Amino acid sequence: MTATLQAATPGADFDAQLARPFSPTEERILVAALGLIGRRGVKRLGMGEIAESAGVSRGTLYRYFPSKDQVLTAAAAYDERRFSLGLDEVLATTRAPEEQIGAFMAYAFDFIRSHPCRPLFESEPGFVMGYLLEHLPSLRAELVLRLGDAFDTVPAVVAGALDREQLVDVVVRLFAASWIIPESDDPTLVQSINCILQITSG
Repeated sequence: MTATLQAATPGADFDAQLARPFSPTEERILVAALGLIGRRGVKRLGMGEIAESAGVSRGTLYRYFPSKDQVLTAAAAYDERRFSLGLDEVLATTRAPEEQIGAFMAYAFDFIRSHPCRPLFESEPGFVMGYLLEHLPSLRAELVLRLGDAFDTVPAVVAGALDREQLVDVVVRLFAASWIIPESDDPTLVQSINCILQITSG
């Protein structure tokens, strides 16, 4: 599931490049960009400071990403794949459905808590809301695909009070809310959600 981008070339289809593996240099640039976005925001982000933070020349930066918009697009793609790869690793260590859901909850909220861009909502709430609205549907679809059978074992779904899509929608909305309203005690939040779902964390 790893994918993203190689050096941009004139006239190249940027979307097609986002389907290729990242090189180590590209990863370094995108990690630096994500850190800067969290500290400085999107509006004030400059190509020069991205290059400096990544330890590459401006020429190298522009060879891979000719514009700030392309850096932002690639950083979002990189971040989504980073989340997916981490989730793959977590789910590979669990077997029982309830353990898979619990493992996802712990992983997802830890991912948010430690995310370099989490402070961005304070300075640019409009950007964060737009990003969440654009990307949460793909997260919802991914959870239904990966954990749909596990969500079917949740008592509320077994009893017919909810279907799996409705339950996943609630989980995704909680996920989005945690970006906006930081939780001072993430383990307690995860434990509370697990209790509501009547599952164990494994």
